Amino acid sequence: MKIWAAILALTAVTGAQAQNEPIVGLWEKLTVGGPGGALIARTNYIFTKTRLDQETVFSAVPDANPLSVVCCVKVKNLTPLDLKAVLAKYQMDEEFVAHMKSIKGTNFMYEAVPVPKAEWNGLMTTIMDIDKNDDDHSPYNAPAISARLGDKDEKLRKLELGPTKTKLKITYGKKDNKAVYEFTINNKKTVFSEDTFPTE
Repeated sequence: MKIWAAILALTAVTGAQAQNEPIVGLWEKLTVGGPGGALIARTNYIFTKTRLDQETVFSAVPDANPLSVVCCVKVKNLTPLDLKAVLAKYQMDEEFVAHMKSIKGTNFMYEAVPVPKAEWNGLMTTIMDIDKNDDDHSPYNAPAISARLGDKDEKLRKLELGPTKTKLKITYGKKDNKAVYEFTINNKKTVFSEDTFPTE
């Protein structure tokens, strides 16, 4: 009986440690356009490899060297979205559909919402200000991590999360339009990729 209790305790500790590691993924802030370029919807999604079991705040990390962060969005609804259903709903926008299909390395997709405006940093304010103009359909997408990052973190110029060993490598294909994001959390690698949007 004591041995079984010890096994349960060890399992609980191990599980807690795993859950305490930051969750990584992608933030996709995309518009959906209709006939004549009309704005149909503005969407925010978090894609992850790991299923979320509690409300989670994510910071986007568009650049890791030196560190640049966008704070923040939050996943409140823990029910994963059905990608096929989302694509069917917004099938009128071919660019939206093509980009969503290009995302690789993730298992779960969640609806995300911005945190209260008082918690935004400067880059988040710039990005969210786009929503004030219905004619501006500029997308925003970046790798993301489950942490509240801000100006203090940017001053360090590198991604540091206390005792957690964290690295992010971002590469862009020279012969294609792929972006590859490689997170290393405590020596464990997670890789995501997606198509980039054309620059005007």
